Amino acid sequence: MARRRLSEAIRWQIIGMHATGASFKAIGRQLGYHYTVISRLVRKHRQTGAVKDRPQSGRPRVTSEREDRAFLRIILREPFSTSTVLKRAWLPNRHLSTRTVRNRLKAAGMAARRVIKRPRLTDDHKRRRLAWCLARQRWNLRTWRRIHWSDESRFLLHVTDGRLRVWRHRNTAYTPRNIRQTIPFGGGSVMVWGCISHDCKLDLVTVRGNLTGDQYMRHVLEPVVVTHFDNHPLATRPVYMDDNARPHRSRAVVDYLQNNAVTTLPWPAMSPDLNPLEHVWDILGRRIQALQPPVQTLRELEAALHREWLQVTREQIRRLTGGMRRRVDAVIRARGGFTRY
Repeated sequence: MARRRLSEAIRWQIIGMHATGASFKAIGRQLGYHYTVISRLVRKHRQTGAVKDRPQSGRPRVTSEREDRAFLRIILREPFSTSTVLKRAWLPNRHLSTRTVRNRLKAAGMAARRVIKRPRLTDDHKRRRLAWCLARQRWNLRTWRRIHWSDESRFLLHVTDGRLRVWRHRNTAYTPRNIRQTIPFGGGSVMVWGCISHDCKLDLVTVRGNLTGDQYMRHVLEPVVVTHFDNHPLATRPVYMDDNARPHRSRAVVDYLQNNAVTTLPWPAMSPDLNPLEHVWDILGRRIQALQPPVQTLRELEAALHREWLQVTREQIRRLTGGMRRRVDAVIRARGGFTRY
């Protein structure tokens, strides 16, 4: 049975009762403690003038400060390792528990957090991204607002989140209520094309099947992009941005854009963080997942995407396109590397 700890108020009460002449046994009987507890407390008070417990050393550490510093260097080199792997890499000839490893991680202010995923950047990608941003570092909003940002995105009918967790008891992993049922390939998907600028938002286009250069011209460029650009005087004609996907860079597409006087913005590869439209796709994805009841068919998903696209406001888009200088500066600070966008 665990010992009852004396609160500070009870301790001072004991000291006061003893000061009035009460014996150890009388105090113990009245308060419900053994008289030796009373005597030790009174003796401590006589020696130190205090009633609080003295600091205790606790269990001795099994690692030294030098070994702890070596452990932190291992973490910085191998941040994706599990506690078991870190234990073997740290002190392979020492018997350590994974609890010790986790305690050192906690003491260093580290915790397991969500991993940020980004496209793989080579040195050439970083150089091109940096050069692109340096060339446009002085652009103001008047220049950026001419850019029409385009992109395609694919939305799954049933999104599977790998970070999903479930509250359950031990040994109940296979209880039906604790199992998340999945559908192969997410039950199908819908691909859409969109385009935004600081002052407008073009119609969302559903892409049937895999996007090809011919399909890109017939279903996107001709009915949407070129028609929209023709409504602008040649002197103030917008600039069209699309990424380096293979259908966008086919010879037929390049010739078609040139023949229709559509100026394109050169684009560095592996740079979704420089395209504000990526954040609009994120907005749409969150809204689709939050729908109640959820969409059940691909036709419902397509209709929901077009409906939510119309609900994206001009203020939301302007917050994204108006921050292009911050995005460019972030890439420059990272020397062409990863940014928070």
